[in-house]
Amino acid sequence: MAFCKITLNTNNGTSRVCIYNEGCNFNCLGCAYKMKSRSGRPAKGGLEREKIVRILAELKPGRVHFIGGEPTLNPDLVRIARFAHEDLGAITKIGHTNGSGRIPEFIDEANFSIKAYDEQLHRMYTGISNRQVLSNFADAYKRGIKLEAGTVMIPGLVSVEEIGRIAEFVAGLDRSISLHITGYIPVPGSPWRSPTASEMEEAMHAAQRHLDRISGRLLDTHGFNELRFKDPSFNSTEVACTSL
Repeated sequence: MAFCKITLNTNNGTSRVCIYNEGCNFNCLGCAYKMKSRSGRPAKGGLEREKIVRILAELKPGRVHFIGGEPTLNPDLVRIARFAHEDLGAITKIGHTNGSGRIPEFIDEANFSIKAYDEQLHRMYTGISNRQVLSNFADAYKRGIKLEAGTVMIPGLVSVEEIGRIAEFVAGLDRSISLHITGYIPVPGSPWRSPTASEMEEAMHAAQRHLDRISGRLLDTHGFNELRFKDPSFNSTEVACTSL
């Protein structure tokens, strides 16, 4: 696993650096990132830790986000997070994690993608049990890490009822933790369809019975690919990248 790209976003006057990790240990059958073009994919060699630290020292961002792929798999994560947190005084965040790895020290915030609450369903969809995912989520909360959660509604797989169970689990720790529900975008070879607007609304209502902060997004394939051009939070400048 290697960090492969660095971007800078200055939206709303706050500088945020995103450090991308290549690789994931889940094999989600409906992963939307399979739709992205593989041209320009980072090489496996990745960016050297010293180079990343040097870039961070030059940019002095207010926030440093580690995203993926799965960032907790990266052996350089702790050292880079420590530099950002301790030396720069930046807020550090795991911007997206599947929850399989424990959130390390020097991380202030984390956004967990909880694929399913039912273990058998989770194993069928990702190839891996979710026991460690749920345990790591609870562990991060107990350690004072600011948490967000997300899940994907997949009609015929991750149902309204399943989303309700995910929300109930999160609320068991703290009902003020936010949950974002994304409507599934079909990928080639998968048997599932996108939810309708009414199904998304039903899922959000199911989650709202347990949690105070619920949001949702329903996109088609075109909207997913164009998201970075329309959402200011995705409007970033590439600072470094290792390309094939």
